[in-house]
Amino acid sequence: MGDRFDRLGLRHANVEALLRRPGIGHNNGPTFDMSWEAWVWRRATAKAWKTPKPEVARMRLRRAERLGITYKELTAALMDSGAHLGAAILPLSLAARVRRGPGGEIVVEARNSVADLVAKFRGRLFVLGDIDAVPGLTDVERADFLATLNRAFEGKVEAIGWGHDGPAIRRLLKANNLPHQEAFLVGAGMAHQVLGEAAGLPLTKDIEGWFGSQ
Repeated sequence: MGDRFDRLGLRHANVEALLRRPGIGHNNGPTFDMSWEAWVWRRATAKAWKTPKPEVARMRLRRAERLGITYKELTAALMDSGAHLGAAILPLSLAARVRRGPGGEIVVEARNSVADLVAKFRGRLFVLGDIDAVPGLTDVERADFLATLNRAFEGKVEAIGWGHDGPAIRRLLKANNLPHQEAFLVGAGMAHQVLGEAAGLPLTKDIEGWFGSQ
């Protein structure tokens, strides 16, 4: 009779869960792993996320606010790498539109929403210039590009690197004496998430949530 009931497709979606519900005295929580590895992991996690001294918490919170990330993101990166985040890498294609003007000159037009976010940023800012995001540049134009870019971003950009992959980010940071563990990528979508991971960065922050923007 039960089989025929199932074949008719009349069983409610919750029936299976009800049939498998735990007995009296169970609090419906997850299965408790009693292994040694699970105990060590729970102990380490509790220690890592233990509330720090108030002055330390305030210091981390202020740093997170200056960088436009959350306290939890800052703390997670610190626990993962032992380094404090202090710099952001912003892909050029996300930050601005680059084109040639009537006289062939390079024109950088900052995207308004991004320019507003950059203005709030209080860390070291680097830009990754995806070669495909700019018209063909001469050596002279490339050498002058940082100054052109900074006219659109009020001098906030410390340096620009050229490329479109993880090694390009690592070269940019190394050239500016910055450990990759201290930088995070501001991006949009899975492609930038993969880019950040390829560079070994501890965090990729979606630009939709940078400084809490929505």
